[in-house]
Amino acid sequence: MKPRWMIVLLLAATVATAQTKISIPAGTPEDQALQPISNESDNAKKAAMLTEYVAKFASNPAAVAYGDWQLAQLAQTSGELAKALELGDKALAAMPDVMDILMFQADLAQQMKDYTKVVDYSSRAAAVYVAASKRPKPEGMSDDDFAQQQNREKADLQPAYDYVETSAYNAIVAEQNAQARMGEIEKYLAAFPASKFAEPTATLAVVTLQEMNDSSRLAEFGEKVLAKNPDDVRMLAILASAFADDEKNAQLPKAVTYARRAIELSRGKEDVESRRLTGIAHSALGYALLKQDKATLAVPEFRTAAGLLKDEANDYAKAEYLLGYTYGKLNQAANAKAALTEAAKVDSPYQKPARELLAKINAATGK
Repeated sequence: MKPRWMIVLLLAATVATAQTKISIPAGTPEDQALQPISNESDNAKKAAMLTEYVAKFASNPAAVAYGDWQLAQLAQTSGELAKALELGDKALAAMPDVMDILMFQADLAQQMKDYTKVVDYSSRAAAVYVAASKRPKPEGMSDDDFAQQQNREKADLQPAYDYVETSAYNAIVAEQNAQARMGEIEKYLAAFPASKFAEPTATLAVVTLQEMNDSSRLAEFGEKVLAKNPDDVRMLAILASAFADDEKNAQLPKAVTYARRAIELSRGKEDVESRRLTGIAHSALGYALLKQDKATLAVPEFRTAAGLLKDEANDYAKAEYLLGYTYGKLNQAANAKAALTEAAKVDSPYQKPARELLAKINAATGK
């Protein structure tokens, strides 16, 4: 049975590729010692032979990395995932920048549901990819030859980079621990700053910080994101909503500022996503105004939000519920009942509180 990741044995190593691939030149004692190991079909015997191989060539990083990696693959095949991960780490200790080993380790960590390690190995792989274009030019090599060499290596590493980029994102999504997830997100965004998953990862960061009830850290994260792109309507709307929802009410002025900025930037845009984000921004603005005891000003914001969010069940129900609540504070019972009745129709987290508040208003008005 062939291992999942096949080793690439190069005949010669260049300066550019010596770190990212294992090279055991043909005809060397290390290469010759591998022949009987490769021919051995019994995994237990092969493992013993590989252990001897690593000990015999302990001074050769490539031989150690190859031997420990092969041992790791055998351990994986037998279901000993923790042992496989340990052996893979030994291989990386010998040669830290071998992409195939980093991918192998990320896969193992994924199988073990150790999502922090998945992101760690993936981030290390991303650093290898970035470093490939930053190595100094070897003495005596022309600029054109060096540029071609870098382009070839980058092209060779691209599939691995794409793989770990996706693996790390999937690990973050699967992470259940909010504290761990936020650490993974920060490492991921640093390692993959131009990731195709940057937007959903940033959104997940906002949700995670809300879950952690960490408004100060949320504000800090939001400022970093918006410093790179001040006109990011999606992030402005999401942050405005998060700040408005924050029970500590520590960032209400920012909620108002971000919501109004998102609304202004979306003016005149009629696509589905722009309407949704504008609706979220109006809802956030209304909630922030309500919390600032400006209920009269909040009403038109909630009404606008509800009109824009009819196709977004949870967001629509939220806007209608808050509209009904606001009308209630203004002693406008008929309007409050109408909005709460709408919210109560939608299967959402706001259905139960809408029904309860509606019942209270009915009881208070004798209907």
